[in-house]
Amino acid sequence: MDKNILYENIIDDLINNNYAQVDGFFTESTCLGLKNLLLEKEQEGVFKKANIGNKVNAKEALAIRSDKISWIENDSENEFEKSFHSQIDEFCTYLNRTCYTGIKDWEFHYALFEKGAFYKRHIDRFKNDSSRKYSVVTYLNQNWQADDGGALVIYTDEGAVTILPEWGRTVIFKSDLLEHEVMVSGKDRLSITGWLK
Repeated sequence: MDKNILYENIIDDLINNNYAQVDGFFTESTCLGLKNLLLEKEQEGVFKKANIGNKVNAKEALAIRSDKISWIENDSENEFEKSFHSQIDEFCTYLNRTCYTGIKDWEFHYALFEKGAFYKRHIDRFKNDSSRKYSVVTYLNQNWQADDGGALVIYTDEGAVTILPEWGRTVIFKSDLLEHEVMVSGKDRLSITGWLK
């Protein structure tokens, strides 16, 4: 699909629903490379238990979330992370040009939900920091089935929307508007999660 058409479809969904779901936002090779990088980092032991809050009030809260994360450097020289950032940059440029969103930065991390992990209902914007405008999640799970759990549930005015974390799927939503949660995962669930700011 032409990228301008893809981006316009995303924008339409964000305007109408405050979230968008799209398959194929990133290329197959980029997704595969990122999945392998995530698994390598896990083997190297660089993942850390995720916190809630930000630098001011960060604390571990295992009753709320039990995933592990590893941050991605914005200036990474890895070819797959560079490809990922290039696509994000192109999308942000399009958003800024067509929707005047004023996005100036972003941050992303690898996320690993091991079997039994979850993240209870929450919103992505900090009380003391309003910089996050859009949340972006890309799933790196091949052959994921509904019985594997780990679904993303987004709470809209029209009701709950359940999205399976299927291979190559990207979900984008307004960080300050939509509460969401990750249901208990039945097996290791891989993704890249971040925010456009």
